[in-house]
Amino acid sequence: MSNLAVEDRPRNDQSNPSAKAGARKKIRPTYSCLNCHKRKVKCDRVKPCGACCLRGTPSECEYGTNKRDRHYIQQSALIENLLRSCESLKQQLAETRQLANLPAIKDEHGPSQSSQSVYSAKESDDPANNNVDEDEDEDEDEDDDDDNNDTVDKSLDDIARTSKTKSLASPSAVVLPNDERRARKQSRGSSPPWAREKVVLADPNLANALIELYVERLVNDFSPQNVSGTIALREARQMRICSPMLNNAFEAASLTIAGRRDGNRAVEVAGHCRYTKVLRLLQEALYDPQKGKSTEVLLVVLLATIIEAFKQTSKDSLLRHQLGGLELLRTRTPYRHRHGVERSLYVDLRMYWVTAALVHRKPTFLADKDWLTVPWPGDAPSKDILQRLLDVAVHIPGYLCEIDEFSALLKADTKSPAELVTMQTNIWERAHELQGQLQMWKAMYADTYPSGGPWEESVHDIDPTDDFPIFRCRNPSTMEVIVARNIFYPDLLLATSLGFYWALSLIISATDTGLVGVLGLQERYQFACNICRSMKYYTHNIPGCLVSRVMFILRTAFDNFADGMVEKDSMGDLFAYIGRKFEFPAFSNKCTSSSIKVEE
Repeated sequence: MSNLAVEDRPRNDQSNPSAKAGARKKIRPTYSCLNCHKRKVKCDRVKPCGACCLRGTPSECEYGTNKRDRHYIQQSALIENLLRSCESLKQQLAETRQLANLPAIKDEHGPSQSSQSVYSAKESDDPANNNVDEDEDEDEDEDDDDDNNDTVDKSLDDIARTSKTKSLASPSAVVLPNDERRARKQSRGSSPPWAREKVVLADPNLANALIELYVERLVNDFSPQNVSGTIALREARQMRICSPMLNNAFEAASLTIAGRRDGNRAVEVAGHCRYTKVLRLLQEALYDPQKGKSTEVLLVVLLATIIEAFKQTSKDSLLRHQLGGLELLRTRTPYRHRHGVERSLYVDLRMYWVTAALVHRKPTFLADKDWLTVPWPGDAPSKDILQRLLDVAVHIPGYLCEIDEFSALLKADTKSPAELVTMQTNIWERAHELQGQLQMWKAMYADTYPSGGPWEESVHDIDPTDDFPIFRCRNPSTMEVIVARNIFYPDLLLATSLGFYWALSLIISATDTGLVGVLGLQERYQFACNICRSMKYYTHNIPGCLVSRVMFILRTAFDNFADGMVEKDSMGDLFAYIGRKFEFPAFSNKCTSSSIKVEE
């Protein structure tokens, strides 16, 4: 019950001997504006306050009119002015001592604001929070519903306190009508900086709305509309209502990516806090034999993989998450991936699963007959050109494993020369077989593609204002360095399929110097250049973050060129351009996690 209700109570109720003594409420002054006090929400106690501005009713922001309330409001303003003056004096003192090379004075109330980590920011460090909390404590007996304000995540509160120039408290974070924006500016002009930073996220509904905005951006980046073969994140987003772990994973991914792209450290820290919680929940779920095979766990692993593509926690962190997803797929069996979100997690992501197996260089269950047929039941769409190519690619990891075993035996010198020759012959035969399957795929599907084949960019199509980096290579006839002409395609599906075809051919032939008969040196060079020449079309047409499809393809071409070659230097500029254009750190690091090359 509000203070107004108590004051309007008839006087004779207080003297009624039948009334219970414990039912009487102590009359306390109202610190907040009348609307915030009635709604039991936090108020920054300026006029108009931030909460009334957000509700679209700045003209209705009024404070108590009796003498007692005016006294406390004036007292509160005086305290705010004193605190502001105190903070200014502290800052001047710290600057003076720094110029005099004197150690900083230890704050008797705790660590200084400048040295405090955003990971351990406390509510008590914000004077504005203290004032609001004091108001809540005095109304504790009557405002039991104030606990709802605690639903604002601590990390988001940290964002509001620690962000100065790019915080979520910026008015640009929320679109407001013109009159409300003007009222907001007036309120900000009359309140101290540390109070203004708390305004936007003081309302838990607004904090949740901002998170939903980031989640929507994440879904649009990795599951753009009207694009076939994308991750089913839109359907998965609806599942997070019933799964706290999946909900935290969505928020961790969205905040991490938003923090990275916006250069906002505080937002990224909020995502990191959730990511830590997600990894703990994921570990607990994996220990459960039943829950560990659930769809939500596989979705969480997928979102963790997306996070690692931007965080780059370690050199192999992205690959380890991909291999973890592969192991989950194996335990789930192909029969759980025939329909809905489960099918999308396998079919639409199949290229990523296969590239992870290729980088791992071990035989994979993806080559089993059931995994090649079961996820495509009779009522499902037939395999497209890329899926047909992946049917060949799933056999290459086993071939790479044979090469690694042969190399290890050759170094160990534990086999006779005759046995080694037999093993090498089998490897060469396997290479010819796989390359023959790739060439058959190209003749059956790529060369007869319904929309037509690729073509080279003409001189008239070149845009001089385009900042796409120039790829330089050598003329095969004269060995002169020239500017390569870009390759264009009728659609992205053919561009992805042919790029993957060239990369797979390079992998098969570049593993042994004796495999010239499989793919000649000139063809290897041409295939690697074709991949680079296709990137202008790809980067100009791919939506969202689906450019991640070419991480493995680009890295394979990069490894094919020797150090110091002009082609490899040009690819360095290409990696930097893609990383900058799509704000994708994995490309800025030259996609090292997608390298299939064995480190010596």
